[in-house]
Amino acid sequence: MLVKINFYNIQFLVANRVLTIILMSLVLSCNQVKSSSSRTDSNKVNPNQKLVKADLIIPAIGDWELRGISAKIVGDKHQDQAGLKLTIIDHDEPYSFVAINNIKIGYMGGNYRITIVAKNTVEATRLGLRVQEAYPNRFDAVYDLKNQSVIGTFKQSEFVQNEVIRVEPLEGMWCRYTLDAEIKSSYFRLIFGPTDASKKQVSIWEAYDNSKNGQDILILPESLKVQELEN
Repeated sequence: MLVKINFYNIQFLVANRVLTIILMSLVLSCNQVKSSSSRTDSNKVNPNQKLVKADLIIPAIGDWELRGISAKIVGDKHQDQAGLKLTIIDHDEPYSFVAINNIKIGYMGGNYRITIVAKNTVEATRLGLRVQEAYPNRFDAVYDLKNQSVIGTFKQSEFVQNEVIRVEPLEGMWCRYTLDAEIKSSYFRLIFGPTDASKKQVSIWEAYDNSKNGQDILILPESLKVQELEN
Protein backbone atom coordinates (compact mmCIF):
# COMPACT_ATOMS: atom_id res chain seq x y z
CA MET A 1 0.00 0.00 0.00
CA LEU A 2 2.84 2.36 0.84
CA VAL A 3 4.49 1.66 -2.49
CA LYS A 4 1.30 2.58 -4.37
CA ILE A 5 0.93 5.83 -2.46
CA ASN A 6 4.51 6.83 -3.27
CA PHE A 7 3.97 5.94 -6.93
CA TYR A 8 0.84 8.06 -7.13
CA ASN A 9 2.63 10.93 -5.34
CA ILE A 10 5.47 10.80 -7.84
CA GLN A 11 2.99 10.88 -10.74
CA PHE A 12 1.22 13.87 -9.18
CA LEU A 13 4.48 15.78 -8.65
CA VAL A 14 5.64 15.09 -12.21
CA ALA A 15 2.30 16.23 -13.61
CA ASN A 16 2.47 19.44 -11.55
CA ARG A 17 5.97 20.20 -12.79
CA VAL A 18 5.00 19.60 -16.41
CA LEU A 19 1.96 21.85 -16.02
CA THR A 20 4.08 24.56 -14.36
CA ILE A 21 6.64 24.45 -17.20
CA ILE A 22 3.88 24.71 -19.80
CA LEU A 23 2.29 27.70 -18.03
CA MET A 24 5.66 29.49 -17.68
CA SER A 25 6.38 28.93 -21.38
CA LEU A 26 3.02 30.42 -22.32
CA VAL A 27 3.61 33.49 -20.11
CA LEU A 28 7.09 34.09 -21.56
CA SER A 29 5.74 33.67 -25.08
CA CYS A 30 2.99 36.24 -24.45
CA ASN A 31 5.49 38.71 -22.97
CA GLN A 32 7.74 38.36 -26.01
CA VAL A 33 4.82 39.00 -28.35
CA LYS A 34 3.79 42.10 -26.36
CA SER A 35 7.37 43.39 -26.22
CA SER A 36 7.82 42.87 -29.95
CA SER A 37 4.51 44.59 -30.63
CA SER A 38 5.50 47.58 -28.47
CA ARG A 39 8.82 47.98 -30.25
CA THR A 40 7.09 47.87 -33.62
CA ASP A 41 4.57 50.56 -32.61
CA SER A 42 7.25 52.87 -31.15
CA ASN A 43 9.28 52.68 -34.34
CA LYS A 44 6.43 53.69 -36.62
CA VAL A 45 7.11 56.89 -38.58
CA ASN A 46 4.49 59.60 -38.29
CA PRO A 47 3.04 59.81 -41.83
CA ASN A 48 2.65 63.59 -41.43
CA GLN A 49 6.28 64.12 -40.45
CA LYS A 50 8.45 64.83 -43.49
CA LEU A 51 11.97 63.42 -43.55
CA VAL A 52 15.05 65.55 -44.24
CA LYS A 53 16.46 65.06 -47.73
CA ALA A 54 19.43 67.45 -47.66
CA ASP A 55 20.96 70.37 -45.74
CA LEU A 56 21.38 73.61 -47.65
CA ILE A 57 24.58 75.61 -47.26
CA ILE A 58 24.37 78.47 -44.74
CA PRO A 59 27.09 81.17 -45.01
CA ALA A 60 29.48 81.71 -42.09
CA ILE A 61 28.62 84.39 -39.51
CA GLY A 62 31.14 86.77 -41.06
CA ASP A 63 29.07 86.78 -44.25
CA TRP A 64 25.79 87.67 -42.56
CA GLU A 65 24.38 91.15 -43.16
CA LEU A 66 23.96 93.06 -39.88
CA ARG A 67 21.64 96.07 -40.01
CA GLY A 68 21.68 98.11 -36.77
CA ILE A 69 22.70 94.98 -34.84
CA SER A 70 25.88 93.64 -33.25
CA ALA A 71 26.71 89.93 -33.03
CA LYS A 72 28.98 88.62 -30.28
CA ILE A 73 29.84 85.09 -29.11
CA VAL A 74 29.12 84.74 -25.36
CA GLY A 75 29.67 82.13 -22.65
CA ASP A 76 26.07 80.94 -22.46
CA LYS A 77 26.14 77.47 -24.02
CA HIS A 78 23.75 74.66 -24.86
CA GLN A 79 25.15 71.18 -25.48
CA ASP A 80 28.66 72.62 -25.94
CA GLN A 81 27.45 75.12 -28.54
CA ALA A 82 28.33 78.74 -27.75
CA GLY A 83 25.55 81.31 -27.88
CA LEU A 84 25.60 84.30 -30.22
CA LYS A 85 24.22 87.49 -28.70
CA LEU A 86 22.33 89.71 -31.15
CA THR A 87 21.85 93.25 -29.85
CA ILE A 88 20.14 96.26 -31.41
CA ILE A 89 22.77 99.01 -31.18
CA ASP A 90 21.65 101.73 -33.60
CA HIS A 91 18.36 103.30 -32.53
CA ASP A 92 18.54 105.78 -35.41
CA GLU A 93 18.42 102.92 -37.89
CA PRO A 94 14.76 102.47 -38.98
CA TYR A 95 15.22 98.71 -39.35
CA SER A 96 17.25 96.26 -37.27
CA PHE A 97 17.87 92.69 -38.40
CA VAL A 98 20.31 89.99 -39.47
CA ALA A 99 20.02 88.84 -43.08
CA ILE A 100 21.35 85.81 -44.89
CA ASN A 101 20.96 86.74 -48.52
CA ASN A 102 20.25 84.67 -51.59
CA ILE A 103 19.76 81.20 -50.14
CA LYS A 104 19.41 79.05 -53.24
CA ILE A 105 17.13 76.08 -52.92
CA GLY A 106 17.39 72.90 -54.91
CA TYR A 107 13.78 72.42 -55.90
CA MET A 108 11.36 75.28 -56.51
CA GLY A 109 8.00 74.34 -55.06
CA GLY A 110 9.59 71.81 -52.73
CA ASN A 111 9.19 71.47 -48.98
CA TYR A 112 11.78 73.07 -46.72
CA ARG A 113 12.48 73.34 -43.00
CA ILE A 114 14.02 76.38 -41.29
CA THR A 115 15.29 75.81 -37.74
CA ILE A 116 16.79 78.13 -35.13
CA VAL A 117 17.47 77.65 -31.40
CA ALA A 118 17.15 80.82 -29.30
CA LYS A 119 16.49 82.17 -25.80
CA ASN A 120 15.69 85.51 -24.21
CA THR A 121 18.14 87.51 -22.10
CA VAL A 122 15.72 90.07 -20.65
CA GLU A 123 12.00 90.31 -19.98
CA ALA A 124 9.60 90.06 -22.93
CA THR A 125 12.26 89.62 -25.60
CA ARG A 126 10.93 88.40 -28.94
CA LEU A 127 12.43 86.93 -32.07
CA GLY A 128 11.29 87.97 -35.51
CA LEU A 129 11.87 85.71 -38.52
CA ARG A 130 11.17 86.37 -42.19
CA VAL A 131 11.39 84.28 -45.35
CA GLN A 132 11.49 86.78 -48.20
CA GLU A 133 11.55 86.58 -51.97
CA ALA A 134 11.44 89.86 -53.95
CA TYR A 135 9.94 92.37 -51.50
CA PRO A 136 7.11 92.57 -50.50
CA ASN A 137 6.68 88.80 -51.05
CA ARG A 138 7.38 87.29 -47.64
CA PHE A 139 6.32 85.20 -44.66
CA ASP A 140 6.83 86.60 -41.15
CA ALA A 141 6.66 84.99 -37.72
CA VAL A 142 7.29 86.54 -34.30
CA TYR A 143 8.13 84.30 -31.34
CA ASP A 144 7.84 85.07 -27.64
CA LEU A 145 11.14 83.74 -26.26
CA LYS A 146 10.14 84.15 -22.62
CA ASN A 147 6.94 82.12 -22.91
CA GLN A 148 8.26 79.98 -25.77
CA SER A 149 5.25 80.58 -27.97
CA VAL A 150 4.19 82.20 -31.25
CA ILE A 151 3.03 85.83 -31.14
CA GLY A 152 1.67 85.77 -34.69
CA THR A 153 2.38 85.30 -38.39
CA PHE A 154 1.94 87.34 -41.56
CA LYS A 155 2.04 86.36 -45.22
CA GLN A 156 2.30 88.53 -48.34
CA SER A 157 1.81 86.57 -51.60
CA GLU A 158 1.70 82.80 -51.97
CA PHE A 159 5.35 81.98 -52.54
CA VAL A 160 5.28 80.35 -49.08
CA GLN A 161 2.48 77.81 -48.64
CA ASN A 162 1.31 75.09 -46.25
CA GLU A 163 3.45 76.47 -43.45
CA VAL A 164 3.67 74.62 -40.12
CA ILE A 165 5.37 76.12 -37.05
CA ARG A 166 6.72 74.01 -34.19
CA VAL A 167 8.04 75.17 -30.81
CA GLU A 168 10.19 72.73 -28.82
CA PRO A 169 11.38 73.80 -25.33
CA LEU A 170 14.93 72.70 -24.45
CA GLU A 171 17.06 72.80 -21.30
CA GLY A 172 18.26 76.10 -19.84
CA MET A 173 15.35 78.13 -21.30
CA TRP A 174 16.58 77.48 -24.84
CA CYS A 175 13.91 76.67 -27.40
CA ARG A 176 13.94 75.25 -30.92
CA TYR A 177 11.72 77.10 -33.41
CA THR A 178 10.94 75.28 -36.64
CA LEU A 179 9.12 76.38 -39.78
CA ASP A 180 8.13 73.79 -42.39
CA ALA A 181 6.74 75.18 -45.64
CA GLU A 182 6.43 74.75 -49.36
CA ILE A 183 8.54 77.46 -51.00
CA LYS A 184 7.69 78.36 -54.59
CA SER A 185 10.89 80.15 -55.52
CA SER A 186 14.43 79.29 -56.58
CA TYR A 187 15.91 81.40 -53.80
CA PHE A 188 14.96 83.38 -50.71
CA ARG A 189 16.36 85.74 -48.12
CA LEU A 190 16.31 84.69 -44.46
CA ILE A 191 15.95 87.60 -42.00
CA PHE A 192 15.80 87.41 -38.20
CA GLY A 193 16.54 89.42 -35.07
CA PRO A 194 15.28 90.81 -31.75
CA THR A 195 12.07 92.83 -31.74
CA ASP A 196 9.36 94.38 -29.56
CA ALA A 197 6.63 93.78 -32.14
CA SER A 198 3.14 92.95 -30.94
CA LYS A 199 0.69 90.66 -32.71
CA LYS A 200 -0.57 93.59 -34.79
CA GLN A 201 2.99 94.52 -35.80
CA VAL A 202 4.21 91.14 -37.04
CA SER A 203 4.42 92.31 -40.66
CA ILE A 204 6.93 95.04 -39.73
CA TRP A 205 8.65 93.42 -36.74
CA GLU A 206 12.12 94.60 -37.87
CA ALA A 207 11.07 98.23 -37.25
CA TYR A 208 10.17 97.78 -33.56
CA ASP A 209 12.58 98.38 -30.69
CA ASN A 210 10.94 100.26 -27.83
CA SER A 211 13.65 99.57 -25.25
CA LYS A 212 16.13 102.24 -24.12
CA ASN A 213 19.06 99.85 -23.84
CA GLY A 214 18.45 97.89 -27.01
CA GLN A 215 16.82 94.52 -27.34
CA ASP A 216 19.06 91.48 -27.38
CA ILE A 217 18.56 87.75 -27.78
CA LEU A 218 20.74 84.66 -27.84
CA ILE A 219 20.82 82.17 -30.69
CA LEU A 220 22.91 79.09 -31.37
CA PRO A 221 24.46 79.83 -34.79
CA GLU A 222 25.17 76.14 -35.37
CA SER A 223 21.47 75.40 -34.93
CA LEU A 224 20.47 77.63 -37.84
CA LYS A 225 19.55 75.27 -40.65
CA VAL A 226 17.67 75.27 -43.93
CA GLN A 227 16.81 71.74 -45.01
CA GLU A 228 15.10 70.27 -48.04
CA LEU A 229 12.42 67.77 -47.08
CA GLU A 230 11.02 64.74 -48.83
CA ASN A 231 7.83 65.63 -50.70
